[in-house]
Amino acid sequence: MKVISVIGVSGSGKTTTVENLIREFKRRRFSVGSVKDIHYEKFSMETPGSNTHRHREAGAELVTGRGLFETNVIFPYQLSMEHILSFYHHDLVIIEGDRELNVPQILCARKIEEIEELKNSKTIALSGLVSSDQTIVFPDDYPPVFDGRTQYRELADLILEKTPPLLPDFPEDCCQRCGRSCRELLEDIIRGKGKAEECILWDGKVTLKIGGRNIPMVPFVQEALSGIVKGYLKTLDGYQPHREIQITISPEDQREE
Repeated sequence: MKVISVIGVSGSGKTTTVENLIREFKRRRFSVGSVKDIHYEKFSMETPGSNTHRHREAGAELVTGRGLFETNVIFPYQLSMEHILSFYHHDLVIIEGDRELNVPQILCARKIEEIEELKNSKTIALSGLVSSDQTIVFPDDYPPVFDGRTQYRELADLILEKTPPLLPDFPEDCCQRCGRSCRELLEDIIRGKGKAEECILWDGKVTLKIGGRNIPMVPFVQEALSGIVKGYLKTLDGYQPHREIQITISPEDQREE
């Protein structure tokens, strides 16, 4: 799954760019998901006094409203973007508004000052209202500029070229088996100096799923978990060192006595 983020201040053309990219990728027969990261403090999907709101106020940890044509799942807290993306199984996911995730970014702006403020090493292209301002002369070291209203096909081509499958984002001192941090690896991929396959997790021999959700583990944790499990299993008659090991722990084992 490839993930791209479209960022920029309000009114800069983010949503128009996202809309046209979604349509273009769908035209190319990709499966596409989207996430809107909303920064308005008073925003809520719930209507005070509605049945689902009353469920949540009563203490429900997860509330689902199922209608005839849509299903809304409401968490009474903010999920991390990584957790949100675990629900997606699409070829491409376009996020509007998130600046922190370790993914390439399209920067939409209204004026050059906004570009200077928000441009970073993850920026692969510029778009938004600034792209149609004929008075602006963009410096040579700027990322390429695309009008999201008319050049979305070219922008889609660039996204497919520069965007790797979603990479992990471990702290700098946690892994670096590929020779750099997760964010540095993304920067090298964007510059054409690295490949996603260099990430050691792509060849991880120990995998962990909780509730069907993949939990990424750095090599140290993989090795530690493998050593602990094998250490116990070696005492069993059926243990075979060269066979794959599968362990399932059902929720019933976690019930309080």
